[in-house]
Amino acid sequence: MKKVIFLLVIFLTLFSFAFAEVPASDEKIQVNFFYSASCPHCANVELTLDELEQKYDFIQINRYNITENYDLAMQFYTQADITSSEMGLVPILFVGTSYYLGDKPIIENLEREILELKGSDIPINPNPKPAEQEVSIMQLISLALVDAVNPCELAVLVILMTAILSRYPNNKRKALKAGLAFTSAIFIMYLLFGFLIIFGFKALTGLANIETLWFYKVLAIVAILLGLLNIKDAIWYGGGGFVMEVPQKWRPRMKAIIQGTTSTAGAFVTGLIVSFFLTPCTAGPYFVFGGILSNVSYLEAIPYLLIYMVLFISPMLIITGITYFGLMAIEDVSAWREKNINVMHWVAGLLLLGLGLAMWFGLI
Repeated sequence: MKKVIFLLVIFLTLFSFAFAEVPASDEKIQVNFFYSASCPHCANVELTLDELEQKYDFIQINRYNITENYDLAMQFYTQADITSSEMGLVPILFVGTSYYLGDKPIIENLEREILELKGSDIPINPNPKPAEQEVSIMQLISLALVDAVNPCELAVLVILMTAILSRYPNNKRKALKAGLAFTSAIFIMYLLFGFLIIFGFKALTGLANIETLWFYKVLAIVAILLGLLNIKDAIWYGGGGFVMEVPQKWRPRMKAIIQGTTSTAGAFVTGLIVSFFLTPCTAGPYFVFGGILSNVSYLEAIPYLLIYMVLFISPMLIITGITYFGLMAIEDVSAWREKNINVMHWVAGLLLLGLGLAMWFGLI
């Protein structure tokens, strides 16, 4: 009888173990995220990581600044068989046996990946909306200042003020109104150009399905090239048969249009027309900035565009004020421009080159 009871106890014990629910492992899923402190794409990912940390208690997110943990990153690169062209790029995230490079892939795939690793049947949004990209104030100021010191922008206003003052030498108020009307027209036209550039880039990235990270790299290359071309003009003005200003063959026609201005209304219309002549020499930095703004909504882009344009037209306003208050003759302004044209190309070139390199290496 004792043997029967003993066997029954053993049987019931085994039976209970067989049908008992095995407690889930307390071991957390490790998420290893490499970032750069000033990388806007990394900041996008941080928002998603913060949300997931609050939502799920079974994940542990390890954040590493790649400049301070490059050796550790190399270990992850090696384990994941990452190509040399992708090494060092951020943001990059490793989870399980997978890795994701760029803010959009991380944001769209991370939650699904960790739930699959957990074996959870928690429903998730199959089409998550990527976070909007932050716009760096440094990028805005740098690109706007490059546009502001462009020699051809200053030249057209000098020609206009000279034309007005030569007809009305004793009527500085007329010159003031003409200068402000001309500047207002440039402001309006370039604001419209900005929206067109943003629309074009949004359409391009949408149709071509270009990842945000790689598109940002292309913009960095454009900024670097523009910087080098401006430095070329500072060292070898006109070398290669071109300058980063209004093309030589356009200048007579543009000058004739400006010199034909005799009124405030005429100055406004002239500004609208001349904005197209200015495009080849001033559109480069604006083109890069429009590409950056294409990653945010049109509504969010408006304040950035307005700040950019205020900085862009500031030299025009300064020259108009100098002329009106008699602080300097317009001829002296023209002479100063001619004397310092190489300096302006140096400033524009170095700013663009530095900005492009900072964008390439994820510093901004």
